[in-house]
Amino acid sequence: MNELALVSLIALIGGGLLGYFMTRTIVNNIGLPSDERAKEIAKISAMRTLELVLLVTVVSLYYSWLVLRDERCTNLAGLIFATIFFGNLAFRAYYSRRM
Repeated sequence: MNELALVSLIALIGGGLLGYFMTRTIVNNIGLPSDERAKEIAKISAMRTLELVLLVTVVSLYYSWLVLRDERCTNLAGLIFATIFFGNLAFRAYYSRRM
């Protein structure tokens, strides 16, 4: 089996399970339908995630340009997507406890 297909399959299954448990936790903690507090938490966490993604993108591009001197930046897209997913999850958990 191709290594890329195997990694993609594992990532798909892991992402599906993580998404299911994250959704279940959010529904139990915040409730459905979402109220004003939940909308504000989602807005703030999305804003902070975008700021974090921008920072990680700039730092990783400078690192790959100055240190690695590799123009292809093979793992950069994976790093950006992981930052988006886990950053949003972390900020959502943080602001749900704070507000």
